[in-house]
Order: sequence, then C-alpha cells, then structure tokens
Amino acid sequence: MSTPRGVSGALMKADRASRTAHLVALGRALADAGLSHVPGFRDPTARVFLTEKGKQSFAKTERAFRAGKRGLAPDAARVMADLIALRTTAIDTAVRDAIAGGATQLVILGAGYDGRAWRLSELSGVKVFEVDHPATQRQKRARVAELPYPTGIVSFVSIDFEREALGAVLDRAGHDPSSLACWIWEGVVMYLTREAMHSTLAGIAARSARGSTLIVNYHSGQRGFVARLVYRLLGEPQISAWTREEMAADLESAGFVVREDSGMGDWNRRFAQGEAKVERASYMRIAIAVSRGVSRGQSP
Repeated sequence: MSTPRGVSGALMKADRASRTAHLVALGRALADAGLSHVPGFRDPTARVFLTEKGKQSFAKTERAFRAGKRGLAPDAARVMADLIALRTTAIDTAVRDAIAGGATQLVILGAGYDGRAWRLSELSGVKVFEVDHPATQRQKRARVAELPYPTGIVSFVSIDFEREALGAVLDRAGHDPSSLACWIWEGVVMYLTREAMHSTLAGIAARSARGSTLIVNYHSGQRGFVARLVYRLLGEPQISAWTREEMAADLESAGFVVREDSGMGDWNRRFAQGEAKVERASYMRIAIAVSRGVSRGQSP
C-alpha cells in the first residue's frame, strides 16, 4: 500500500513514489516465489512493480532460499513474506465475501502497487477505483502494461490530499454512492493522525450505501519491531495505533458496524496452520465493518 502524504505530514517528497508500497510489493513477490508459509499464495503482479534494485534484491533472496541458506537476511525475508501474505490473504477473503454479497464497486485507498484488479477473478465486471497520490500512481501506470488485461474495470484516481477531497475525486471518477461498495484501507491509517483518519472515514461513510463493506488494516498498541524497522529503512513513520475498542468506536461513530476484528495470530492459524513466525507482528489487525449509512438508490 502507498503511504499518503499531506494528511499525515511531510512523510515523503511530493515527487517520489512510496517506498513503503515498493517494500510491500517485494514482500508479495517473495511470497509468490514460495517463501511464505501460506499454501498456494499467488501474486504474479508483484514483481512487475519492483524497481531494478528491487528485482536484484528479490532474485538474490530467492536464490538463497532455493539453496537452503539460513541467516539473518534470508530468515527476515521469509518473515516479511509471511507478514504480507497473511495480511493480503485475510483482505482478499473479505473482498471476496463482499463481492459475493453484492458489492459492484471496489475502492482501494492508498492503492500503491496493489494487484487485486489483475489477479482476483471475482472482480470480473466490478468497478475498481485505485485512489493514490500522483507520484506513486505514475509509477504504477507506467508498469501495468506488462500485466495481462485486468479482471476488474480499473479507474486510476489521483488525489493530492492537501488540496482535494476524497468525495470530489471519486465523484469525477464515476463512483456511485448509491451502489454497494467494498472499501480497502490497507497499510494507511497507521501513517495518519487521528484527525486525518476521522476526516477520511467521514468521507468514506458519506459515499457508502447501506450494506457496503469497509476493510480497515490498523495497528493496535505500541509500535512493533516491524514498524520500527520500516521507519529506519524508509523514513516513513507509523504514528497512530488503536485498541480494538477504539477502532470499533471510531467506525461506529461514522455509521459502520464491526462484523469481525482479527489479528496476525488469527490469520496465521487460519491461512498458514500456525507455521509462520509472526509473533512480533501481533499488533497488526483488520476490522471488517458494514455501513448503516446511505440508503441504496438515494444520494448521500
């Protein structure tokens, strides 16, 4: 996912694509190559979005893994692959459930190098709105030509959070607030102030037909080892965390009802039979909520 700018301070240079988005793509590429403990995890889109340096790092790590080498670097790469694969799989499952429940639109906030519109067959005929900062989105659009034709109907929605409102850019892109939607907010809110998170959440609620699904990936408690490592490597600080109760209260106040809240340990047991060594990332969580808001067939 791509780290937002503006709303959370000067995290990155305005003309630079998100380094966090690239790191997540690298994790998915490693998981696709078999480093993850998630059986059958596949994301062939991920390596397309890697820089030349990223591709070299990926190739070196994959060779070490195939050769059975152990050590700090190979072991850390496998943990990263597990973290990203587990989070991705948990969100994929929620997206599939939302589409099966009638959602005809998917909105990905801070889309980064997300590949779901190209790899999830369930998105056939679904309108997919990829919302992101122009710098990261330019990099992505330059590379998608290397991918097969998308399954979903993709609209790239550039937004400068310092100057534009979410509702306005989605309106111009053709998002229909009266139709069921699924929203993905993955790898974003931990980079936002509480005020910025609440503001964006209000914008989501205003465009969510009753029964729409919001999937929020957030951090609970103190910054963990992985969060500190990302900051040291990339300089993109994770500044906010919520307890389960706080996240539920924020979603409730915006007009959503939490149907499920799960964490890394739950995903490990469900998708990797508990084999992944991801205890240090126990602070990673996902809340799945359903909107009580805008009635279908009515304007917000």
